[in-house]
Amino acid sequence: MTINHTCCPIGRGQPRRMYAAGTWGLGLAMLGGTALSGQAAIPSNWLQIDDSLVTVCQFADFATTVGFVDRLVEPSDRLGHHPDLAIAYNRLTIRLTTHDAGGITALDLALAEEISALQTGQCQPPPSSPSL
Repeated sequence: MTINHTCCPIGRGQPRRMYAAGTWGLGLAMLGGTALSGQAAIPSNWLQIDDSLVTVCQFADFATTVGFVDRLVEPSDRLGHHPDLAIAYNRLTIRLTTHDAGGITALDLALAEEISALQTGQCQPPPSSPSL
């Protein structure tokens, strides 16, 4: 089964191929629910909420917030995986999920690690019952 995924194509115009039993085009298994906590470590400044990894970053002002978003482009493009972002002046909410797989995969964990390495204490897990 071939799925054309316009949000995060691996290469321009290249469809991802969906495979059986929770694996997808990059051969990654979905890591949702309780399986995630047993198989992989979530970075400390992220929280699993439903089928996503979420962190909230607080900056001095809007320009600094947008500057941090700009720094997310390189690792996102390199991994061929892009976060869902919400900016509210100096607050940035980053949500990672693999839409094609319907949940969290190793790709989300890899991008979470890369984003965590870029920040210097601005990003924290959201409250456990966020209004995100």
